[in-house]
Amino acid sequence: MSKSTYHIKETKNSYSFSYSGDLKEALEKARKDLQKEKENTDIAHWEWIRKKAVSAILAHEKKVARIKAFIKCAEQNLKESEAGNGNI
Repeated sequence: MSKSTYHIKETKNSYSFSYSGDLKEALEKARKDLQKEKENTDIAHWEWIRKKAVSAILAHEKKVARIKAFIKCAEQNLKESEAGNGNI
């Protein structure tokens, strides 16, 4: 078996394919690579990390929004109470 391989170049809207060596051997290599990628056990770990990261980001954004809402409300109440004390 010689060193046959395939090449995939990705552009914005398409793929460009080429191979070197024997096409049948390049095809078999591509099939083996596909099977290897489908059986990749690391992907489950990365999916878990992504899920945790998305949850943490959403929780952070919600917390920031709640704090901003409190600040806005507190500033409004402070202005109202200062305006009320100044008229007495």
